[in-house]
Amino acid sequence: MKTKIMIVAPGLCLAAMPVWSEDLTFTHPTGATATFYGQLNMTYQRVDDGVQSYDEFVDNGNSISRLGFWIDVPMGENKLRFNIETGLGFRSTSETSQHDDGDWIDWQRTDLRKFEGVYSGNFGAIWLGQGSMATDGVAEIDNSGTSLAGYVNLPDAAGSYEFRDADALSGISVGDAFKDFDGARRFRIRYDTPKYNGFMGSAAYGEEILVSGDDATYYDIALRYGYEGDVIKADAGLGYAWKDSDDGDTEQLVASTSVVHSPTGLNATLAMGDGEDDSGNYGYVKLGWLGEVIAQGSTAVSIDYFEGNDYVVSGSDSKSWGVQAVQGFDDYNLEAYLGYREYEFDGDTGAEYHDLSALMLGARWKF
Repeated sequence: MKTKIMIVAPGLCLAAMPVWSEDLTFTHPTGATATFYGQLNMTYQRVDDGVQSYDEFVDNGNSISRLGFWIDVPMGENKLRFNIETGLGFRSTSETSQHDDGDWIDWQRTDLRKFEGVYSGNFGAIWLGQGSMATDGVAEIDNSGTSLAGYVNLPDAAGSYEFRDADALSGISVGDAFKDFDGARRFRIRYDTPKYNGFMGSAAYGEEILVSGDDATYYDIALRYGYEGDVIKADAGLGYAWKDSDDGDTEQLVASTSVVHSPTGLNATLAMGDGEDDSGNYGYVKLGWLGEVIAQGSTAVSIDYFEGNDYVVSGSDSKSWGVQAVQGFDDYNLEAYLGYREYEFDGDTGAEYHDLSALMLGARWKF
């Protein structure tokens, strides 16, 4: 008996034939394909705020569990694609806190990550729908292989936990004191130029449609670069974003780069960001190594350091260091990881905030 799957997308209805490869790709006789993908990324999280410790088994906010599919439609020399992707609604490491965490599963419309189409060719690519703005990912370029366990967006690991002033919660969370100003996903129109000598430019205009009460308009531009040779693999990005709203305009500048020396596996990642409206600025560095310790898959280890200023209040200092390790198991599409991070915040107000630490131990399975 042959199985058929019906897939509905904007302007497209595919009756997928039973041609099914290991990567969950279904092919229609016209040449159109639908490729399903997803991941589960559960982790043990332990946070110590200097007074109490908290233990959770939750989703890893560095790369949340998700499901999605791509539909590819032949268009001669050009390409037409549709993408739908959603998080699964599991409570994540970025949402747990000293307070009541609510339901462990609570899918909301903000978990809808992508609902978009892209038309591409020699002219570049035009994107329309819910998806990445031009600067999304520009601050977070990371070729270390350890971003599952820790990267520049520090709030993903424990962002809702508050620093304690003596025994009392201060109301200042990790997410308040550490921001990387990376771009976001919004309902937008975006244009990417063709790549030229490794360079690609992007520009986008968007609005927030998944969160009520946000009537702002968002604009951004970005420049990306990629190179890979026998000795060096390098990626870099630079982005500028601004927001127009009734509450006032905001601007932010971000940049990052990550370089791997392929023969040795040694790598370095740098990032910086500036809120440009007294909302903070930072610098970030990560040093790591990629290689093979066991035959089952690649091994990656790294250390990193983040230093920011003027978050929450003018004159504040935000510092953090972390260590990360990721081990791949290729036959099972599995990556096991361990990450540990210390957060330190000095608000320059006379308060003595306890340092806060977070540990994650988990595994990501992809299909």
